[in-house]
Amino acid sequence: MERLIEKAIQAGLIDEGQKEWLLYWLQCRIMNAGGFFILICAGALFFPLSWVLLLNLGLVFLRSKTNGLHMPTKRSCMVFSLLCEYGCLFAIQILQTSALTVLIMILALSTILICGLAPCNNSAVHYSHEELKVMHKAVMQRLCLYDLVVLILLLQAPSVAVTLIVAETAVALLVVLAKLGVGIQ
Repeated sequence: MERLIEKAIQAGLIDEGQKEWLLYWLQCRIMNAGGFFILICAGALFFPLSWVLLLNLGLVFLRSKTNGLHMPTKRSCMVFSLLCEYGCLFAIQILQTSALTVLIMILALSTILICGLAPCNNSAVHYSHEELKVMHKAVMQRLCLYDLVVLILLLQAPSVAVTLIVAETAVALLVVLAKLGVGIQ
């Protein structure tokens, strides 16, 4: 990976000062791809594949802008991710029979938490104040689109909406945990 970064510097694609950032970015992408595969396989062992895929896609869609809790090691990240996934999948199963008002309340609370607390910064990401402002705007845009889709699905395909609501709730909890000082700071 170091060679790839050195080639990017030599080609003028990044500055020397961005080396650490690119290394972190590449590690995240590789870890995310491998982790995504493991999570999909592990979740599909006990739950419908459609739930597992939709849950993980919802998480990826929102977390790419909100950031949130990051664990200090790859192992702790994978263990926490698996626990989080299984917790979410059990929640999806439980919420399938919930009243529409309960689902809307959960969605509203998650949206409020994300709007008020995201994006999260940590020592590995190093967002500047200006970058955080830009990211907050991106969080708001993505969240509006996501919530609009969820509200439409609540009327058309409630079981699909439940999965996306749980994904947003998980993102909100990960943001709250990061703001409380859990994980990498």
